[in-house]
Amino acid sequence: MRQITCIFLVIFFISCDRSATNKPIDVIRNGVQIAYNSCGDADTTLLFVHGWCINKEYWDPQVKFFCPSYKVVTIDLPGFGLSGKNRTTWNFDEYTEDIKAVIEQLHLKNVILLGHSMSGDLILNVSNKYPRLVAGIVGVDNLHEPGAPMSAEQQKETVAFFDMLSSGFDSTVNKYMTQSLFQPSTDTAIVNRVMNNVFTADSAIATSVLQSLVEISQKEKQLMQGLSHKLYLLNSDVVPVKTDSLAKYCSKAFHAEWVHATGHYPMIEKPGEFNAALQNILHSIGEKE
Repeated sequence: MRQITCIFLVIFFISCDRSATNKPIDVIRNGVQIAYNSCGDADTTLLFVHGWCINKEYWDPQVKFFCPSYKVVTIDLPGFGLSGKNRTTWNFDEYTEDIKAVIEQLHLKNVILLGHSMSGDLILNVSNKYPRLVAGIVGVDNLHEPGAPMSAEQQKETVAFFDMLSSGFDSTVNKYMTQSLFQPSTDTAIVNRVMNNVFTADSAIATSVLQSLVEISQKEKQLMQGLSHKLYLLNSDVVPVKTDSLAKYCSKAFHAEWVHATGHYPMIEKPGEFNAALQNILHSIGEKE
């Protein structure tokens, strides 16, 4: 009798804990858990996908702003954040299937995919492979120009870069990221937050994902030509966008909105300005629908 009572209490407290925290059950694909947060109950879903080595919490300012009007889902890509690492292959085809699994298992409708940094290539790939699952795509500080096959010299430089990553991951990413991804005006707390996420990431996974990013970035022209949706960009205005080239390759045209003078993380550096620009994009996508 006492054993049955103990089992009952364990079940009771577990149930109470889930109810209190409202923690969602993770999406699972091929045994790998995909952690996510969800709020709102509108018919249109904003599915936010983070960039390299960061996590779903970077979208918190957007979650708070857009949940009253949309269903908002943020995920941790496998290998990062709270998602599983029990996978041997780390590439954008796997991540594409992860996005598909999230959409299908959560029964998401009218999905607008938003991808930061490396996930610009991911949303291009998803939109190409599963156009019926996607109602719109928005790149965040990425896709400034379509990638192209690398020259022999560029290939040598890339090999050298990955050799440096293998021998000194922290020092290499610290050197390249601080030089290129932040502005002098970027808040020190934001810089520290990003770099801490990078330094605590699994370096082997992070390196494999970067290698896959190099590969898929060379297919951007083809992926843009295969789009069945207009490409929207929401970028910092620090790095120019090659409009002529994008207009040439984006089969359904493109449109860019800007956040002024931020580093690579405009969604947390200037969330108010970012949210206003994103709202303009969403209105445009809604009018198209």
